[in-house]
Amino acid sequence: MKCPTCGGDCILPAEKVLDEIFGMYMACSSCPPDPMLNKSAPVPEKMDRNSGLCGKCGKRHLDFVIGNVLTILEESGLFQQDAALKEVGTPLIAFGFQVPYPPRLGNKSLVLIMDSVTKEIAREIVAEVPEVKGVIKRTGSQSQSVGILDTDRAPHTYELLAGCDMRCDVVSSSFGELCIYKNQSMIHIEFNNTKIKKMEELYLKGDFNQASIVDAFCGPGTLGLLCVLAGARTVILNDAWLPAIRNTILNIMVNSDILGVKIEYETKDYDKPIRDEPVLMAKARGMAEIRVYHGDVRKLDMVVKECDICLVDTFPSVNPAEFIHLCKDLARRVVVI
Repeated sequence: MKCPTCGGDCILPAEKVLDEIFGMYMACSSCPPDPMLNKSAPVPEKMDRNSGLCGKCGKRHLDFVIGNVLTILEESGLFQQDAALKEVGTPLIAFGFQVPYPPRLGNKSLVLIMDSVTKEIAREIVAEVPEVKGVIKRTGSQSQSVGILDTDRAPHTYELLAGCDMRCDVVSSSFGELCIYKNQSMIHIEFNNTKIKKMEELYLKGDFNQASIVDAFCGPGTLGLLCVLAGARTVILNDAWLPAIRNTILNIMVNSDILGVKIEYETKDYDKPIRDEPVLMAKARGMAEIRVYHGDVRKLDMVVKECDICLVDTFPSVNPAEFIHLCKDLARRVVVI
């Protein structure tokens, strides 16, 4: 499957990722030791693309990669010569999971979110640091969610300056695992085990078994697709933000064998980044029926008349009270995740 952002081979089938993920970032027997650098202190030496490179596996410790980026920033004059590693930005591994050790990175395995960078320097970083897949410039504060808070609000997005921003998070639960791809410049960064634990509690009580579920604010599809794994009979995924819907449809395709479904219908009606009245964007069938809608949850009753459970998962800064009330008209039960 070609990546819709860069046209490359960024997107791997979920089965391949899950088979390889635990060894993906491990050091080999010939890897240089951890450099043990102080992230808050100036780096003692300049680094290039060969610094810390393992001659056997071709991987580098994360600190060497960030040190390489820092050297470029210092030599460009954008950063002072005494800058520290932690000032470079937020590194996100391309296939994310809770790595229990400092990751060793191979080619195109890191997406960098940076506060201070120009497009020219971002392109240089992608060209000169083999491990960096893409460079994103952050706008606003780290606490500000990427996406839309409501349909009457302007979207808040980061800017992809160079390379590709497509990355994947491995979502693990007691009832299965999924690979959730997302365009990280347009989708909220989230590592929230609390939500997975809540889903596990519902699963253990049998609440999803043969149930009809609405994931009202589906984002890239994480919770709704977990419901399919948990035994739901029908899952409706909805979001008003088009990039989220595109990622959701991609994630159904990537995880199709695990979910036991196949895409039967997908529209090419991708003209509106934010949509009011819901439009059916995709449908999949198999072990469950999945429908994907692009629209405002306030008007979801135009296409959904009833369901067993409606999941409400808003951004942290959004009060879910209004949406709980709305969803009570759709569902026998509303669950805030």
